[in-house]
Amino acid sequence: PIPDAAAAPVSRPPASAAPAAAPARSSRPSARLDRDGPIVGIDLGTTYTSAAAVQGTKVVILAREDGSLSTPSVISFPSRGELLVGAAARARIATDPAHTVTSPKRLLGRPYGDREVQTFIAQAPYRSTAGPYGTTVIEIWQTQYAITQLVSYLFADIRDTVEHALGTDVTRVVVSVPITFEDARIEALRRAAQMAGLEIVAIIDEPSAAALANRFDKSFGGIVGVYDFGGGTFDFSVVDVSHGDFRVLATAGDTWLGGDDFDVVLGEAAANQFWRQRKVDLRKQAVEWQKLLFACERAKRTLSEEEHALISVPSVLRTAEGMVDLTLGIDRPTLARAGAAVIQRSIDCCLQALELVDMKPSDLSSIYLSGGTTYVPAVREAVTQAFQVPIRTGVPPEHAVCLGAAIHAAQLQLRRATTLRPRP
Repeated sequence: PIPDAAAAPVSRPPASAAPAAAPARSSRPSARLDRDGPIVGIDLGTTYTSAAAVQGTKVVILAREDGSLSTPSVISFPSRGELLVGAAARARIATDPAHTVTSPKRLLGRPYGDREVQTFIAQAPYRSTAGPYGTTVIEIWQTQYAITQLVSYLFADIRDTVEHALGTDVTRVVVSVPITFEDARIEALRRAAQMAGLEIVAIIDEPSAAALANRFDKSFGGIVGVYDFGGGTFDFSVVDVSHGDFRVLATAGDTWLGGDDFDVVLGEAAANQFWRQRKVDLRKQAVEWQKLLFACERAKRTLSEEEHALISVPSVLRTAEGMVDLTLGIDRPTLARAGAAVIQRSIDCCLQALELVDMKPSDLSSIYLSGGTTYVPAVREAVTQAFQVPIRTGVPPEHAVCLGAAIHAAQLQLRRATTLRPRP
């Protein structure tokens, strides 16, 4: 479990929080809330998945057996009939990319012919075709997998984690989604959960979940912006809490913008330099390119805590003289320059949301950060510069969405328990 300081109390949730924190579609709970067992919150992220639930009087992130608080949203098939999910699957991206699927949520519920879907699958090392009703089907080891089936493996894996952590069966969940998820994608998400034996009793938008987790922060008040920069998606919401209510005024999002883009721009820069030195384009070599992206991600994370980092890929090229390593030093200003366009896309998204309610950045009382990408110093500096208001982190940004989903789950369960309580 995460430290108490990072957990959100739920012993006395405000009466107005549950319906307001869950915009339109998330306020449609299932009629089957009377079944036994806890309702758990799940953040099915594009790059990482996590779950949280009530333990005592706190909502905490549920740890896996190895102590990790999240698992990569990756599925791998080492051989026909063999399945790996999470960290073990992610480790195979660089060695067996043709049988490993990353970020299947990007394709969930989207038409095969969609331009962005086509761009995504064109870069994938596995074969894909159009399936029933225009959906995407991925072929691995001569076996076809629907995207809902692949996502169901992620749900099944996190269900195992939750049940082991809580010591009880779990069948009901609240799931967070990007604000750009339309009804078709929500329905596909529900089908994927059902295939894993889970019922989604409510859906909550990711920025709303982050706001709900942060509302227990003593500085949370007025009209706040929730800047949610995850590994694979970006969302921004304008939330009015000035009168104690929780009301989302405007939202905007980009489903193809995330922390992974920083890894790519760093990888491009490193590959260009390697080309100039060796006349070999690593981007055309699937295994070496993925190893380089992993190295760039490690360097990016290091730069969140230190001023300098090293992009290092041992034995990236075989030559007549022997194996050649790729080694490239990088510092924070270099990352800021490389990622400037990525960061600006997020700021532009924020401005779009503010325009919807005729507001300026300075009209907000504060900005609350959510998502692991907000640890990048250049991101925080850009947000500070763009808004000129206090930038806050009430709960750890990488856990805000998951905690918010679990708080909403706890409120649904508390509300149901109150409704069923016998009258004296």
